[in-house]
Amino acid sequence: MGKFFTYFWVVFIMYFIFAHPAIIYYSTVSYSDLANVNGKTSLIYLGISLLLWISVFGITFYLIYKSSFLTQKNIAYLLRYGKRVEAKIIEAKTAVLQNKKFAHKKLVLELKNFNRDTILHSLEINDSRPQENRYEEGNWITLIIDENFKKAPYITLDGIKTKVNYSLYFIWLFFLAAIISYYVYSYKTENFGYGWRFLSFEHPLIISPLVIFFIGFIFWLIFVKLMGKFSFRNKSSLELKFKGQKTIAKIISAEQTGTYINNQPQVKFELTYTDISGKIHHNSIKKIVSLMEIGNLQQKEKEIFYLIDDPNTIAFTDDLYEI
Repeated sequence: MGKFFTYFWVVFIMYFIFAHPAIIYYSTVSYSDLANVNGKTSLIYLGISLLLWISVFGITFYLIYKSSFLTQKNIAYLLRYGKRVEAKIIEAKTAVLQNKKFAHKKLVLELKNFNRDTILHSLEINDSRPQENRYEEGNWITLIIDENFKKAPYITLDGIKTKVNYSLYFIWLFFLAAIISYYVYSYKTENFGYGWRFLSFEHPLIISPLVIFFIGFIFWLIFVKLMGKFSFRNKSSLELKFKGQKTIAKIISAEQTGTYINNQPQVKFELTYTDISGKIHHNSIKKIVSLMEIGNLQQKEKEIFYLIDDPNTIAFTDDLYEI
């Protein structure tokens, strides 16, 4: 069912990027007045179209490279220079058993952070030798961590082997060839001896890349700016978990802000706590609280992590344990 919805949304988005603009354009376009179209304006539209598509393919190529060769390079760096930390597996679940030689597992690990505080950390791995039972509850494994948190994925397993998946590059090349072919096809079938005068702002060669940028912006707005703002699955939170210091914060107040995410309220906690040097800090944390937890907002104290170098950077311990 999960794959069905994935394919559905891919087809749905592809329709609005490519098919829908083409259907609207070719059902309404008229070539009867091409002789009166300003040639310079058409060249401007051609330049805009090329700039948009070059940007689309440049950005997507970088994203593919970042998730493949750059990640592989960063993992090689971690294996050579990263800090090794022993971790105990306290929970292990096999998420997907694709065949007898490969299993996708979700692990919950217990370990010491850089300040020797006990923390929990979740990690998903692909086990190529599940028959050896290396990743079972009670076993110990070695993590390698980037101490400066500059090389994504920041945390990896000792001895991990990486392999680049070239399928995304072939998909990228396929779409590149398709768009180049569409430029050629459009010119041959629509110019009627007037060059690029047929090209207008409504043409799919301009509308389609604009739709791509619009959809990309919506995804960025929702999953990075909005969801990322209210989640703890990011670089800063990893750094806070592994480099932070535990302490107990006194909760001065806890009030709803009026913001809701998935019908769950955002709550602002006013806190006071003392850092390792004895200095008292007053700070606040905003987080999304489930409706079932609303009744627990009367707590007087709660454990937090803070950065020793920046005591105003804080998070609740139980939130950090979710990553």
